[in-house]
Amino acid sequence: MPSASLPPSPTPAATILCASARLAQGIRQWLSSSYPQQGLLQWQAPQVFPLQDWLHQLTEQAILCGRIAVADAPAGMLSSTQEALLWEQAIQHCLRQHDHLDLLNTNGLASAAMEANRYLIEWNISLDMDAASEETRQFMQWRQQFQMLCKQSGYLEGVRYQAWQLAQLQQGLLPLPERIALAGFDRINPHLQRLIDRLQAAGVTVEPFEHRITAQQVQRMAFAESLDEMRAAVHWAKQTLSTHKQARLAIVVPDLEAVRDTLANLLDDTFHPEALHPAHAEILRCYEFSLGTPLTRWPLVNTALTLLRLAFQHTPLAQTELSALLADVYWSQALFEADARAALDAEMRRQLPLQVKATTFARFITRKQQDEHAIHSPALLQDLNALLTTARQLPAKQLPSAWAKSLTALLTASHWPGERSLSSHEYQCQQSFYKVMVQLGALDAWLGPIPAITAIQRLTQLCQAQIFQPQTVRQPNLTVMGMLEASAQPLDGVWVMGMNDHVWPPLSRTNALIPAELQRQAGTPNASSEVQIAFASQIHQRLLGTAHRVIFSYAQKEGDRLLRMSPLIQDIAEVAASAGVATLAETLATSQPEHWQWLDDHQAPPVQEGEHVSGGTGLLRAQAICPAWAFYQYRLKARKLETPHNGLDVMQRGDLIHRVMAAFWQQPREDWQSCAEEELKSQLDALAAQVMAEFNTEFSQPFTEVFCQLEAERLSKLALTWLLQVERERMQPFTVSLVEKTFKPLIEGIQVKLVIDRVDTLADGRLVVIDYKTGSMPDTKNWASDKITEPQLPIYAAFILQDAEIAAVCFGKLRLTDGGFAGIAAEEDIVPGVKAFNHEKNKLFDPADFPDWPSILQHWRTQITLTAQSLKAGEAAVLFEAEQDLDYCDVLPLLRLPERQLQFEHLQSGLLQSAHLKSKGAA
Repeated sequence: MPSASLPPSPTPAATILCASARLAQGIRQWLSSSYPQQGLLQWQAPQVFPLQDWLHQLTEQAILCGRIAVADAPAGMLSSTQEALLWEQAIQHCLRQHDHLDLLNTNGLASAAMEANRYLIEWNISLDMDAASEETRQFMQWRQQFQMLCKQSGYLEGVRYQAWQLAQLQQGLLPLPERIALAGFDRINPHLQRLIDRLQAAGVTVEPFEHRITAQQVQRMAFAESLDEMRAAVHWAKQTLSTHKQARLAIVVPDLEAVRDTLANLLDDTFHPEALHPAHAEILRCYEFSLGTPLTRWPLVNTALTLLRLAFQHTPLAQTELSALLADVYWSQALFEADARAALDAEMRRQLPLQVKATTFARFITRKQQDEHAIHSPALLQDLNALLTTARQLPAKQLPSAWAKSLTALLTASHWPGERSLSSHEYQCQQSFYKVMVQLGALDAWLGPIPAITAIQRLTQLCQAQIFQPQTVRQPNLTVMGMLEASAQPLDGVWVMGMNDHVWPPLSRTNALIPAELQRQAGTPNASSEVQIAFASQIHQRLLGTAHRVIFSYAQKEGDRLLRMSPLIQDIAEVAASAGVATLAETLATSQPEHWQWLDDHQAPPVQEGEHVSGGTGLLRAQAICPAWAFYQYRLKARKLETPHNGLDVMQRGDLIHRVMAAFWQQPREDWQSCAEEELKSQLDALAAQVMAEFNTEFSQPFTEVFCQLEAERLSKLALTWLLQVERERMQPFTVSLVEKTFKPLIEGIQVKLVIDRVDTLADGRLVVIDYKTGSMPDTKNWASDKITEPQLPIYAAFILQDAEIAAVCFGKLRLTDGGFAGIAAEEDIVPGVKAFNHEKNKLFDPADFPDWPSILQHWRTQITLTAQSLKAGEAAVLFEAEQDLDYCDVLPLLRLPERQLQFEHLQSGLLQSAHLKSKGAA
């Protein structure tokens, strides 16, 4: 690939005006490096400016020299933030009588009004108010109010300030250079054309700044999906730089923001795999993105904004934000107290609702320092209290400049940005945030005294508008840029991806505040398909003159949606798609397989003598379903974090009804069957209220009295329905002999903790074992199989109560509509709804294998013993009957099922290929 030739540099007297500050910086750096290559030992620094900066410089020089009277000049130009504020104030003033003003998005209306106002001035649009729509009339009222606010402040918005500067230029009040070159202006509007005309009228030579070169190779490629495009583009860059180390390349993406992260990961995988290590995250890279990201997307700034909202926001914060704050390294002693903060996060998910107030959050952390099993995080507690206490001491309203100082001091009091030293990128980010604080302080004249939460909202908006990118010390070989950005220098190769017809040319979009027909007639940006096609064609021609080799690519589908290529590349010859780069994981998985070490991971360490393995019946259930599940969750203590929720979840509601039923049966109830319904209801109401009150003390944020009352009524109603419609229908008399009894039997040396919900004793002395269920009923078909995946009731019958005569084991379905019993019994009519094991319709237990009731109990004892033995031996393979059996597995990601499925498919593919080769050989 030939190296990009250097175009003749402009003469030192020429001034280069650019469409953007980034382009100006790039041209300045490129020219400074090109002069030594041309053999020059000294040269005049290139005069390269963004257009607006150049006009500002001329205006200030003219004012200082007395060419422009200070009294005749505006006080200054509004920044985009200040302009948006004035538009919002103008809109709110005009709509102050509107019944639903609080529901209107004045911020969005202000953005639309700013654009419409700019179009009117830049594109010389005249409105006929007699035929204007209601939207246009409303806009003109806003505009009149906006201009009045500008007059009061003495400032002008950017487009009118530039018009004033052009007027001074026309009067000859501004000093002008002999020659001016324009760079990066793809669209010349009438406003800019007036500037060019007046410069030429003043004798200035105006010419385009071009480094156009003739593309020696232009190609088009088609790929199945967008990801394939990105892989191929990165692979092309790698191949090019491997053969031409000094090559200058660019990857151009129309919708860069949507694919930025994926593209960055592919580039790091390919060029800088060492960046995966945290210590190398900020190494110098051979590529860069032409634009940074909003300051709010940087974790250090996001932490600061979250802390400020936590300090002043009266409404609750989402618990997800607090979880992120606890895990955040940019606050307090996050490294020293990392384990404690992780434990607090887990407890918070369990004990606090989905939305949490700051005071509740502080009480929760304080309480956790004092619990029986305390979670010590003194620095966190101290910094949180300092944050909230300092916030309460500040005035209710202050000027933005005062808030800028107060908020900075508040962050310092909470030990932001953390305990460790900042890296270079983090330090630059912090300094950028401080500059935004200064911008907030400059809003005094436009906002006046405001409350803290308004100041924080404005600060967030400023951070969102501030684009930040860390500075680097060298020019990278590869630049990733958007479609509208121009290259500062000629390139060796450009890959333009995403060239689909729904993306490029971009769709038309008119401004709703100006008649669409006037926008189409003037040719404003996005006004019509014709305007978009003409603009896209101009960009297309610029790209063709940017590099020696230009590649355009497009995707053929997106998911199930078929895509078409852009009409702008239809006439370019299509070549076969190039290979794509592999990810780092794919590269490691395919490199040097002969050096791999294969480990069989199905064998865990056996349970040692005296080793305690806890887990209750859940342990044996997991071992029977999938041994790896039992190993990860019960032996390694892996747990998933709970999902926070408002109110009570299904587990808690089930626990409450268990408590109510236990409280009812734990008292003598000989006369409960003859008790009147109202009296029984009164007893259950009292028990439910007592249970709910005790349960409510277990939470850091107790439920309200009304909530507890409603929940107690639900519990009482459910218990009453169960007693009247189910328990009183039992034909055989019974007494409740055990309630919520805890047992710890040893099964093959493994202690299993069990809690029997209830055991009834029949008149003949036999026992009925009952386990309450409020959700879906467990599948009892496994009771006759070799793997008992619902072992709770079988363990009760075969191990704990083995010396007693068991009449039935059953689940009690505590439901309002279809409550009842489900299970098996030794004979008919012991419990309503529970059939005998040898019932003619019961095909579960084969008579050949289970001739009598004791054979079933023995089967349970044998199979559960085998399950315990496999657990004790360390069997931990990923084996299961059906994937749906793992629906409630807390450690499902650790089982790596997709990876195992992929391995299986590769194995099958290899076997099929081998069989095919053998068949060909035989033929």
